[in-house]
Amino acid sequence: MTVGELGALTATAVLPVAPDHPPPGVMPGLPEVPAAGQPHTWLLPVRPGGGRVDLLDPAERLRAEALLGSPARDVFVTSRTAQRRLGSRYLGVPPAQVRIDRDCQYCAGAHGRPRFADPRVDYSVSHTQDWVLLAVAGAGLIGVDVERSSPDRDTDGLAAVALTANERAMFARVPRADRPGWFLTAWTRKEAAMKLTGFGLRAPPGELDVSGPTVTVGSVPGWPRIPIHLHDLPAPAGHAAALASTVPVREVRSFSVPR
Repeated sequence: MTVGELGALTATAVLPVAPDHPPPGVMPGLPEVPAAGQPHTWLLPVRPGGGRVDLLDPAERLRAEALLGSPARDVFVTSRTAQRRLGSRYLGVPPAQVRIDRDCQYCAGAHGRPRFADPRVDYSVSHTQDWVLLAVAGAGLIGVDVERSSPDRDTDGLAAVALTANERAMFARVPRADRPGWFLTAWTRKEAAMKLTGFGLRAPPGELDVSGPTVTVGSVPGWPRIPIHLHDLPAPAGHAAALASTVPVREVRSFSVPR
């Protein structure tokens, strides 16, 4: 499914399990770094007590300890463990030796897009309270987002501020029952692009039009001039997911860990 089909999109599919590719940290050997335009995605469930605290760095362990007893701890530890195991698989070093830089490229904060110290691989990570989704690219930059639907979400109110004028016109033509799914799909595309650039919500979502195969940008000072290509991803039931790439996406290899 392409980004051009945004107006017709109302549902998502479940990512298939790849039996020949067990979850990160299980299969011996090193998978090939993704070819240009052929990113890999990994979907992992968040389980109570899941993840490996021993693989985290000192700052991450302190944060995990502060979150003890909350569902947020399970998400945090699962995500940070998965990032180190993924780095281990693609870079060929033990997980504990994977160096991850989170310095913001726009300020001095430590809240920037995560990236491995080794530039051969770029990656992005997103999560809901139930799933962690990671995308890996061997060429260019990548961003990924997964979102869970919510019956309490004020879709019309959010659309008024988060969509461009063109997108709002498209949204108005969608049957009311299908609008929550349509909006969620559009939002994951925007988030994926914002994560790729490292802007996050510093880029007003209403200035990013994601109704085409690449992002069309309004007034966002400093936004990179290189085209950012968009690609819909299958997602667990009740979710939507998308990735953004500075390299046109020809194929996505999706691997998942069963619940």
